[in-house]
Amino acid sequence: MKLNLTILSVLGLIGLALSGALPPKVALPSLDRADTGCVITVRSDKVEPQPLYLVPDGDWWPINGKGQMTLKAGEEMEFFCPSKLAAPFATETHVVASCVDGTTFKVGSTEHSFSEFKCNSWPSFTARKIGSSCPGGIELESGFNVGSRFVKSSTICFDEDEEATRFVHHTLEPGSDFYQTAIPRVTFITAGFFGGKNVDNLYTQKQQQATISASLGYDASRFFDTSNIFLARGHLAAKADYIMGSPQRGTFLFVNAGPQWQSFNAGNWQRVEDGVRTMVSKRQINLDCYTGTYGVTTLPDKDGNQKELYLYENGETKQIPVPKIYFRIVYEPTSKKAIVLIGVNNPHLTLEQIQSDYIFCPDISDKVTYVNWATDNIVKGYSYACEYSEFKKVVTNVPDLDVSGIFV
Repeated sequence: MKLNLTILSVLGLIGLALSGALPPKVALPSLDRADTGCVITVRSDKVEPQPLYLVPDGDWWPINGKGQMTLKAGEEMEFFCPSKLAAPFATETHVVASCVDGTTFKVGSTEHSFSEFKCNSWPSFTARKIGSSCPGGIELESGFNVGSRFVKSSTICFDEDEEATRFVHHTLEPGSDFYQTAIPRVTFITAGFFGGKNVDNLYTQKQQQATISASLGYDASRFFDTSNIFLARGHLAAKADYIMGSPQRGTFLFVNAGPQWQSFNAGNWQRVEDGVRTMVSKRQINLDCYTGTYGVTTLPDKDGNQKELYLYENGETKQIPVPKIYFRIVYEPTSKKAIVLIGVNNPHLTLEQIQSDYIFCPDISDKVTYVNWATDNIVKGYSYACEYSEFKKVVTNVPDLDVSGIFV
């Protein structure tokens, strides 16, 4: 209706001008777009293969609490594709475009829809050393090589001797629960770590059963069920904790994973990931997450003794341990409050074994209202929560945080 009225107004003014009745200083109303800026809704405006959306010569483009990327009219965004963009930008690895309005951008004098900025193939991701140590290992960062700069997704504390990740640090933000869906999963990569091993093969159900059977001294197939009870590649920084498709794919690094029993991975641990992410968006806050592993879980060997489990054993060399627990330290930096959410990574334990060897601090899980978990379900991963200071007394390979209260 507004457009029709505007057209009628223009036609009326043109008629007055032709009749000589239009005062000479009255200007015709513009039919140009209103200066409203651009709004990209990340779920409905999803592009595949997706470029990296960046501040020009900077970091990730920010996403607001509604799951949107917003730009003022004339503001510029960088679109980066290591393998070059698709047509009409087929000769370029990156393009800087300015917002016109809505989902329309301009490169030079030509306007383009946001959907036109896509890659020939998905951007490749990696992890690299950054030359510093961390509690129990060396510090890495995951992310993307963007020309001469590196755009980071997470920081990783990795033990090169045991080939075990101590923890991964990533952030959640108010828009986190608006993550893009149906982004294709990809094969995990070593990114140059793990001493040239075929880690993907070590995780296959056939090979993991063979490795553990040899370690225990008997056929260990009774501990496995191909549908639900096997060792999965358990994400630390979860795929869905990243909003955009490219950084979601960038979580498929073996340094961002550990052997995790699938019934726990798809059980209580998924409830932790989903609950924290949804809570962050509901409360519209920013959180630091330090997600890690601790210890080595066991199964009884042929003599009835508890034997530690590893995915790789060669003589005295034992690497890629199956962790006793997974944990996530949730830290709200403004209030300096924190809590540790913990899950037991072994569906074959008894409650007595868990209580004697897997609980490291007083349980305060009754204070956690945002995780819908079955805390006492051993198959889904017996779970509990602790104060940061109590947890750190036992699990020392965690970051030093300035904590002044419990986050609930």
